[in-house]
Amino acid sequence: MRHVFRATKLGWDKEREGIWFDSDDYTREEAEAEFKTYEGTTQRGYPYTGYEYDGEKYHDVTYLGEFEDDDMPTSDSDYFDKKLKRKK
Repeated sequence: MRHVFRATKLGWDKEREGIWFDSDDYTREEAEAEFKTYEGTTQRGYPYTGYEYDGEKYHDVTYLGEFEDDDMPTSDSDYFDKKLKRKK
C-alpha cells in the first residue's frame, strides 16, 4: 500500500506530479510531514506559503488516499474513476 499525493510544481505551467510513500514505512501524518512549508514572495510582492519536498518546490499538495501498489492512479480522471468505484 502507498500513501499518494498530487503536487503542483512551482511555476506558470501548473505541472502536476504524483508523489507516494510506502505505507509500511510511513503513516499518513509522517508522509504529510515530509512536505516542508516555506514562505515566499511573488514577483509582484505578494506573500505566499509553498511546500518543498526532495529539493522540488510546489504551490500545493493534496493527499489522494492510500492505494494498493498495483492500483495506483495514473491521472486525475483515473483517480476519480477509482474513487467512484470505492464508493459503490
